[in-house]
Amino acid sequence: MPQVRANRIGVFLAYEYRRAIARRKVVALVVFTVLLDTVPYYALVTNAPNLIPPQYHPYVWVIGVYAPLSIFLQFIAILIAAGAMSEEYEQGTAELLLSKPVSKAEYFVGKYLGGYTLLLTLILLNSTLTVFSAYTSFGVQLGLGALPYVLLGECVSSSVFFSLAFMVGELVRRSSLSYIISSAIFFTSEILGVYFGLISSITGSKLYLHLERVLPTSPVDSLPIQLGVPRLPAGVGTLLTIVGPSQSVETSILASVGLIAAYVFSGILIAYAYFSYMDVSKKIS
Repeated sequence: MPQVRANRIGVFLAYEYRRAIARRKVVALVVFTVLLDTVPYYALVTNAPNLIPPQYHPYVWVIGVYAPLSIFLQFIAILIAAGAMSEEYEQGTAELLLSKPVSKAEYFVGKYLGGYTLLLTLILLNSTLTVFSAYTSFGVQLGLGALPYVLLGECVSSSVFFSLAFMVGELVRRSSLSYIISSAIFFTSEILGVYFGLISSITGSKLYLHLERVLPTSPVDSLPIQLGVPRLPAGVGTLLTIVGPSQSVETSILASVGLIAAYVFSGILIAYAYFSYMDVSKKIS
């Protein structure tokens, strides 16, 4: 049984959090997140104030909260996770860190939680800036009681591609290659989902509908909608058509959570099994 001490995990969590923030790619994403959550609202209220009907002005926050979900949020998860393990091998720091009195389990769990904590921070930053921008642009915002449920859905669903990218980073141990493979998995799932949904609607075949539902992007896109939209007034879902689908692909919250858990635990277990039984490489050139 691997030795796991909470204080050692906490050390690596803090280390990974700081290390990820120090990367220029992550800093660029933070800047882009700020721009994405502020500029569109001010541009909209200045140049096209009548584009959104007045009765929906108190609920425009849902646009900014849901807009990054399908692509941007998943890309952030991939960018953070894909380099978490692989960059340590490339820089030769993995061997140095594991030469200390620390178990592989403590190192692995701390690295995973550190990156995931940063991802949750960015999700919270996105929602905070969105609500603030919506308030200053369109006035008092209503229906914010649904926001915690949306955030819960985003935090849980974002763990899918974070875990898959974390796994790929450990398996290939090359940061650039892990980014490419992880992104390819995401975009392939997105494209297949569109094709399967289209074929199912044309042919009426349930086979393609089932295939669409088991893709990793399906529960990722569905859970925040399932948790948030029912808690908003009828008709507010119309705003979501501006940024994407307003209906979930999965049939139930339980189905979404089950698929998310399957993908997350599979990614973590495969990554840890490989990490446990493979030698820690010296610096990779």
